[in-house]
Amino acid sequence: MRHLLVSYHTCPLEEPGVGLAGGMNVFLRGLLAGLVRYGVRTDVLTRGKGGEVEITLPRPGVRIFHVPCGWKEPPSRESAFDSLPRFVEGARELLTAGAIRYDVVSAHYWMSGVAARQLGGDALIFMYHTVEALKERHDGVPANPLASLRTAAEEKLAGEASMVVFLSEHDFARTRKLFPEVGKKGVVIPPGVDDVFRHPPPREEARRRIGVPPEAFLFLLAARPDPGKNVASAVKAFRALRLAQGPRMRLLIAGQELPPAGLPGGASCAGTVPHAGMPELFSAADAVLCPSGYESFGLVPLEAMAAGVPVILPDSGFWGEKIRSEGGGLTYAPGAERGLLEAMGAVFADEPMRVRLGKEGVRVAAPFTWARCAASWAELLSSAARPGSPR
Repeated sequence: MRHLLVSYHTCPLEEPGVGLAGGMNVFLRGLLAGLVRYGVRTDVLTRGKGGEVEITLPRPGVRIFHVPCGWKEPPSRESAFDSLPRFVEGARELLTAGAIRYDVVSAHYWMSGVAARQLGGDALIFMYHTVEALKERHDGVPANPLASLRTAAEEKLAGEASMVVFLSEHDFARTRKLFPEVGKKGVVIPPGVDDVFRHPPPREEARRRIGVPPEAFLFLLAARPDPGKNVASAVKAFRALRLAQGPRMRLLIAGQELPPAGLPGGASCAGTVPHAGMPELFSAADAVLCPSGYESFGLVPLEAMAAGVPVILPDSGFWGEKIRSEGGGLTYAPGAERGLLEAMGAVFADEPMRVRLGKEGVRVAAPFTWARCAASWAELLSSAARPGSPR
């Protein structure tokens, strides 16, 4: 089966990490590796940085076409949108020259969906990643100039796509209320977690490598720069907890640079972290903070629990509900800074509880494998393929 995947967003496909579009790239890398085992040959259209189309072959059965589209660096959603017409034009020329007919097309992220529909062709399988209309609005933060365009495009894709994939039942249910058309075409396929997170490096070695003293208590927060990640609330709670508990308390923020206002004592930023470097950070951490107000799924909590590290997050969303019922961390009411502070204090004060939560998290994360994810996707692609395609 020949599968065309449109992956147009701010970070080229082969650069996963904690930063812009990192989570999407981690997902696609894990999925594509699994699809190969089911005989699905995938061509990927992603954005290129140079002036000519470049082709990379990350593994047998997968070709990535880096299509130049002339957007400005550093990457941003605005420059990506401005360059979308050129990307579509270049992709159309590439596909026409190749004269390859694909059995099924999928697109991930809203701009990818827009590009796929403009390219035309057979039925489309679409995955939102996140839904703009479900995101929180923050006072004092300028409105995203693309928000209304994105919302309109996502609603249109709900009607035009043949199938819509969601990462969790929770996100499917919420999106169905906004876009009722996805109700009859939605399917839930959770992602997996790389095995390296289930076998992280030794704690002592990880701490030595990143410069964390053995006696320190380390909170880790991994998130790209985005008001919806609620990093400021976590920093505020950390500052209060450190004032009460002393200098043993540490906070490491991965995926962000030092903010202009600085950070309180004991807190530091690691900048963009390659995905391969995250198991080491999880191994070094005593607990992982995930204060985001909205996630369609959330790979960070899954990876943290796979590594045996307790997580702290709002009790809303997929992971909030699952952790309340199955364990692996502590939850608090969304937007309740006091609740976050109290949860952090509880995890800090109770070592036996941390050990128990860590073991629970490993059990909760166990069913989330890329093999299971790829098997479900292969079945979906086969069912959506045009008549006469090899199954």
